[in-house]
Amino acid sequence: MSRVQGKDSDLFSGFSNTSLKDRCESCSNIVSCIVCGNSISGFEHIGVRAAAGHESGIWHYANPCRHRNELRPRSANVKYGGGPLWRNGYTWQNIFWGSYFAGSAASTWVRDIERAVIDIESDKTYSVGLSQYDVGIGKLNHPVTIKTAPATKITDGQIRQTLASWIASGSIPNLGTKGAYNIFLPPGVTVSFSPAEASCAVFCDYHNTANGSNGPFYTVEPYPCSKGCNQCTNHALDTLTQGLSEEMVELKTDMNPGTGWVIGTLELCDYCDAKFVCNRITGGEYVNSWYDKNKKACWKGI
Repeated sequence: MSRVQGKDSDLFSGFSNTSLKDRCESCSNIVSCIVCGNSISGFEHIGVRAAAGHESGIWHYANPCRHRNELRPRSANVKYGGGPLWRNGYTWQNIFWGSYFAGSAASTWVRDIERAVIDIESDKTYSVGLSQYDVGIGKLNHPVTIKTAPATKITDGQIRQTLASWIASGSIPNLGTKGAYNIFLPPGVTVSFSPAEASCAVFCDYHNTANGSNGPFYTVEPYPCSKGCNQCTNHALDTLTQGLSEEMVELKTDMNPGTGWVIGTLELCDYCDAKFVCNRITGGEYVNSWYDKNKKACWKGI
């Protein structure tokens, strides 16, 4: 399934995660797009870690026009919106998409990513510290490699459709609402939200859901960008773990973006990215900080 077929208008279409109950505080009363002025049925929210020069946070895409609305936060305080949260025993499923990951040259890369997910999830101060947000600790399934390569240019809408087809065919386990998928892409693949918003140029990585609070929930990690996504080192793995750690934390605390724990239009790591500090967990991986509401400060590691 190297390419999902469909009309051009379908490529950036939103799913049904736009009901009133799934709306965030910032967009709950908005009835028309602030870009084009047309009436809207709701918003799709995507939790985005932006590339240098762009602002991370919850990006709001109006349906059906698909314009991104830049909304002002109504509050600068950390708040819980009532959406789903990660519970003890939930499952991470790593998906390595493309034959690149099946080759011997990528074996070390895959092994290092698997270790990073375990280290991030089990670190006693990093992920375990999220218990203050009523968030639990998960487990990791055996990885799945999809040998059919993705298209070199793919949209988030196509990723959602492909994820659904993998689940339906049994190519990957069906986690329902009790877990999430980390989707790792090979070199040379560009992901986009709109024709003007592509990975590396505008954003580094993100998390989303195909159907609001019903899931499936997923993160997307393009192959590490050469610049704009690593504020600590020049190493590709460090670039990836900074983004992966942020998306894992923000998915757990805000599984349906905008409805969990947020600070205005920011998720917990976005808030700390504004005053970025290089941090590592005990496993040695570089990670992005999250806001510790108990200490009223951003998490600090080694």
